[in-house]
Amino acid sequence: MTSPELMSDGPGQDSNRVEPAELAAIIAEFPTASRVMAAAKRVSEAGWSDWDVHSPFPIHGIDEVLRIRSTRLPWFTLAAGVTGIIAALGMQWWMNAVDYKFWISGKPFFAFEAAAPIAFEMMILFAAIATLGGMLALNQLPKFSNHLFNSERFLRATSDRFFIVISASDPKFDRDVVTKLFEDCHATAIDSCISVNPREGRLPALVPALIAIAAVMALIPPALIAQKRSTTTKLPRYHAITDMDFQPKFKPQRASHLFADGRAMRPQPAGTIARGEMRLDRRLHEGLDTEPISAAPVASINVVPISSKAQPSVTGMAGAAANAPGALPSPDPLDSLPWVQDFPIAVTSKAMKRGQERYNIYCSSCHGLAGDGDGLVTRRALELEQGTWIKPTSFHSENVAKQPVGRLFNSITHGVRKMPGYGDLIPVEDRWAILLYLRALQQSRTANVQDVPADMISSLRELPKE
Repeated sequence: MTSPELMSDGPGQDSNRVEPAELAAIIAEFPTASRVMAAAKRVSEAGWSDWDVHSPFPIHGIDEVLRIRSTRLPWFTLAAGVTGIIAALGMQWWMNAVDYKFWISGKPFFAFEAAAPIAFEMMILFAAIATLGGMLALNQLPKFSNHLFNSERFLRATSDRFFIVISASDPKFDRDVVTKLFEDCHATAIDSCISVNPREGRLPALVPALIAIAAVMALIPPALIAQKRSTTTKLPRYHAITDMDFQPKFKPQRASHLFADGRAMRPQPAGTIARGEMRLDRRLHEGLDTEPISAAPVASINVVPISSKAQPSVTGMAGAAANAPGALPSPDPLDSLPWVQDFPIAVTSKAMKRGQERYNIYCSSCHGLAGDGDGLVTRRALELEQGTWIKPTSFHSENVAKQPVGRLFNSITHGVRKMPGYGDLIPVEDRWAILLYLRALQQSRTANVQDVPADMISSLRELPKE
């Protein structure tokens, strides 16, 4: 049995003063898990309420003997998670739909779909905090001391010994009765656990004071926010990190004293080319052969840029005759340009798949997946019957099928009629890949069995006749 220790109040105090020692619990030691399990059953049947079993590893079935009820911690987590969802949705609704409405492209001020990610994160945050706090509260943690550690025998509870502890706070506790019970259970050792500190388990006196100070300081940021929201000031805001707010750089549309014209934005020097914009290959970037353009026989033609949207200026006698009533339409000047007839990129299956992917993204919405000019946008526009939509030309029409691949490249780059140009959206190689897939679509209408790979012939089937 451990003996009480002498406690001193420090220098200048009575060194003979002894803190009162109290019996805190009776500890019984057992050598095996089976022995402690049998003893625990007898203690449970005897009707004790404030007791526990300590083991270096979990013992199967001990929870039922100890009559441990299911923990309430999952309910804390569920309640906190639901609270987090409600708080997040309410916060976003208040900020976006009530306190600070901001119209963005006709979108609603509050929508559950947009608020769901924040609600999910707040649910996790609230649930995690509640789970940790609930665990500490249910386990009565933190405990700054424990009278069980006053017993040297109990230190082996984490290595190779098993213990049953009956606390002196049990309503029916009697030292002799408990000792007799453990003797009947054949305990190898019975020890009295003495509590030598009457404040054992209580918070140190400094801790409540620190908690109170932290709580008061936590109210300072909300108070400052409320004060700033309710007042105005002419003073600039405080910059905690000045080098992030005041960087030595030029911003667009700002003045600068460094240059003579006072502008921060500098005009592009003549003759310079942006990195990656060098276009030396006319076949690749313009769809034109390198041979010089043949002169028009009747009129001078100015085509800048090379686009069927740009109307050529026709001058001279031929221009006047072309504008006369009843005159035949003037020939398209684009017909006389030396368009390339073959592809300036490598024709591979990889390029074909890339072209199909880009076609489905950029072209199929209007032209349709098969190139018949019946895409979803076209169908919807024709259903509205507003009279402003022109159905795209089918890629399988004779006029388009006979066009050189270079001219089709020009149409994709600069646009044609109401079709906008995609030169700024689709890279050069992808435009050629789209045309490669377009040629495959056109060829599919006139292909025969000999054009089909041998390994795919078995998968073909004849369509029923209409």
